[in-house]
Amino acid sequence: MKEHLRKITDHETQVHYLGKNVQNELIQILANAIKKKIIEAAHSAKYFAIILDCTPDVSHIEQMTIIIRFVDTEKSADEDNVEVLIKEHFCGFVPLKEMTVAFMTETILETMSLSVENLRGQGYGNGSNVKGKDNGVQRRMMEISPRALFIPCNAHSLNLVVNDAARCYLEARSFLDLVQRVYVFFLRLNMPLGDSDLPCEFSNCETT
Repeated sequence: MKEHLRKITDHETQVHYLGKNVQNELIQILANAIKKKIIEAAHSAKYFAIILDCTPDVSHIEQMTIIIRFVDTEKSADEDNVEVLIKEHFCGFVPLKEMTVAFMTETILETMSLSVENLRGQGYGNGSNVKGKDNGVQRRMMEISPRALFIPCNAHSLNLVVNDAARCYLEARSFLDLVQRVYVFFLRLNMPLGDSDLPCEFSNCETT
């Protein structure tokens, strides 16, 4: 590699393989190799759990993150004791064309590369399409693997609790409302005339 970079720097070769397409291909090859190792480890552990979350990217396409958890065993240095480890691995982003229960369930089953019969846990947010006990993703998965217990995301639950608590507290509502108004005000100042579709947050403000 050092010799290859030297030739490029000294203009001894024009074939440098440093273009964006080659770099992206190398990254994808490395990602596939790492994912293969993760799947092999999960296969060895047999039972596993999945954690999913969705968020839109800059192009407003929902990206679903897939994380798997499983219990792995490793021999210690003296090889007499076995160390039990809980491992959690990020397996990638999956773009979602639809947010329906059927489409999300199908996408999960196609992407996991693991036997869903060995699924023992599900962790999602509090969206009705995933946590619904009658027709959510977690229900569809439990119909396939009845032991795949659903656990709602604690972080999302805490966020909802704090949000509701703030709404109930008048001073907190007033403070957050003021922060929002200040943000919108300065945002409008940086926009050309006629380009802003944001409503004016102050009764006497003018876009100048």
